[in-house]
Amino acid sequence: MQGETKQAGSATMAIFYITAGALLDVWVTVYWVYLWRNPSEDGSYYWCAGLFFTGLVLIGIGLLVGRIGRSARAAEVTSARPVQMITPGAPVSQPIPANSLPVSPPVAQQPMSPPVAQQPMSPPVAQQPMSPPVAQQPVSPPIAQPTMSAARLEREPILP
Repeated sequence: MQGETKQAGSATMAIFYITAGALLDVWVTVYWVYLWRNPSEDGSYYWCAGLFFTGLVLIGIGLLVGRIGRSARAAEVTSARPVQMITPGAPVSQPIPANSLPVSPPVAQQPMSPPVAQQPMSPPVAQQPMSPPVAQQPVSPPIAQPTMSAARLEREPILP
């Protein structure tokens, strides 16, 4: 199918896995009931258990493929041709032929203005020499000294 999308492919695979796993589990269950009624010693129970769990795994894969396909639907579905949106009133540009060379639009030249007379410059001012940098001492934050109110001083005298 030429028009088949990836989305349809993931849905088809999910249905296939779920169907194959369910059918395998049904027939293994029928065979297990047969083995239960007619005991066998040749390892048939191992085959029965292995095929049963294989069917469960196929069902799980089918469920996951379907979930992944649904979550990726927006990313997989793309339009066949990109569409250019043109707003009303916007200028429409003409398509450029592939074999044409780019041409820049002509530039209007402005008339030359007469030269501006320059004023004489003042003589340079002598700069004073800079003083050498002074090493700064780290300043410690002030230490908060406990203060006593006048009323407290009257009640509790300071002992030497």
